[in-house]
Amino acid sequence: MSVLLITVSLLVFGYDVDDWQWTPGVGFVNTETQEQKTPLEFYTFGVGLATERRTDDALFVLHLLLANVSDSKLQEKARFIRGKILWTGSRFQNAYLALDDFLRRFPVSKKAEEAKKLEMDSAFRVAQKKETSGFWAGVPLLKWLARSSREGLDMLRMSLQRYPREPFSSLYYYKMAELLFQDGEFDTAHHELKFILAEYPKTVEVPKAILLLGKIGLNKFDSIDYDIHGLKEARRHFERFMEEAPILSAISSDAADFIQQSLPYAKEKISYINNKEAEKEYRVGEYYRRKGLIRSARIYFEAVQNEYPNTSWAKKAETKLSELSP
Repeated sequence: MSVLLITVSLLVFGYDVDDWQWTPGVGFVNTETQEQKTPLEFYTFGVGLATERRTDDALFVLHLLLANVSDSKLQEKARFIRGKILWTGSRFQNAYLALDDFLRRFPVSKKAEEAKKLEMDSAFRVAQKKETSGFWAGVPLLKWLARSSREGLDMLRMSLQRYPREPFSSLYYYKMAELLFQDGEFDTAHHELKFILAEYPKTVEVPKAILLLGKIGLNKFDSIDYDIHGLKEARRHFERFMEEAPILSAISSDAADFIQQSLPYAKEKISYINNKEAEKEYRVGEYYRRKGLIRSARIYFEAVQNEYPNTSWAKKAETKLSELSP
């Protein structure tokens, strides 16, 4: 049965693609069957191979077409579809290169916007390390473009610098910031998020950026024994998120949905920050109490009561103050 299926497949798809070659004045000729195809027919043949998931064969056909046919319209179609086939096949490094090649040759193509998005997405997926092994028309993946998160981020940054005003540019700036955050590169992520707030103020990525800035502040906070600057920074962003929620919700329905879903999280984190800051103040007061510096201790315990009345530390501070009373 398997032999029969293979035989039928060969008949349907036009035999081994290696049998095709370009003959000037004639077109593309299959050396085994002498079948001939015009450049447009050969292009359609390659697209059909891609549809049937014969990716390597499709890329071979397109490579042969591009190397021998100078027709501008066909070059444009073939170079775009080559990049898309590579992207569909998860060969993101080569997809990025192919799409970049297409855009440099045909910057005003009707497919330019789609190519830009696919290029950015290819870079993003390289940064995510989603690349799969493979070949581009029989040529090994380029070794100089390493499969690392850093390389992918650099590729994405280059694309965004070239195409900063596309409808999806803010989305990929945010995706880049998220990856940086996940990799623990908080300062660089902070920089990219601030850029979104400055350059894309009317996009759904703005409320997302504000919330992620709050998360960065929380991650900078290591423990109660260290500086709580990160907590104060986080509070500022979470409070901004809640205060500006009505205005930000007007950006789009997607923004409104995101904000509605995220408001409980922001409120919870503000409570968490209040509790941590109250704990810090309480422990300083307790330090002074143990040292016998009662006046200083009282100042801190009173601050806990006044500034963080809804925390568990406020009740503890009240107890300590009653113990300090004459």
